[in-house]
Amino acid sequence: MLLVILIYTTYPLTVSTQHNLTPYGTATQSSNYEGSLPINAIKPPISNTFSRTMCSHTGAGLSSKPAWWMFHFSFGSAYITDIQIYYRAGYAYRMDGFKLYATNTSTIPPDGYLCYEDGPGHPSITQTISCNHLGQYVIYYDDTGDGQFGPIIELCYVAITGCQKGMWGPNCTEACSSICVNQHCHPENGSCIWGCDPQRCVNRRCDTNTGACTEGCVTGWVGQYCTCGKCKYVS
Repeated sequence: MLLVILIYTTYPLTVSTQHNLTPYGTATQSSNYEGSLPINAIKPPISNTFSRTMCSHTGAGLSSKPAWWMFHFSFGSAYITDIQIYYRAGYAYRMDGFKLYATNTSTIPPDGYLCYEDGPGHPSITQTISCNHLGQYVIYYDDTGDGQFGPIIELCYVAITGCQKGMWGPNCTEACSSICVNQHCHPENGSCIWGCDPQRCVNRRCDTNTGACTEGCVTGWVGQYCTCGKCKYVS
């Protein structure tokens, strides 16, 4: 008798998300220079070319220290995967020492999660910065400056990629599993970020990534995630 053993290997499903969240909120900044408003940074065109109508620009002068630009989500919290920044061409030195935060308050100096801190040398004027954190605000913060004019922030375009908390998928249209703790999952693949709640799972066992009950549902619940308590199956 020939014994054949089949080995199945599973791979997590990854869905690339490119959902820009800046249409869903408001931008503010520490000061305005000659009509260069904070909202300019979240409107097209996507470019490093500076003009006062296309880029944000905070006030100049040492008295303007610190400088900040802030985006507030209108729907509450978002899981922020990446932040793309187009800074003013030719002025990378003004970015020296900047910090980028995801926070739950508008406090200045920011008191939330530090996504990125600029190190030695002039940074690239176009950057995509990974954050992977939950927050209600994104804050670009600079308290360094160039010693002559103080910190100045000139953002020509900003895109904040991710999904509203509780949603995932390319357009953030898929709901996170209710078994994910606080229904919080990663925007790219729906995996549970804070683990799973096993109350409706047999032997209280669930996959901490997908939220699925690995040994089935307790009596009264059905479905992959044991989320349906009043469902009827028709044979």
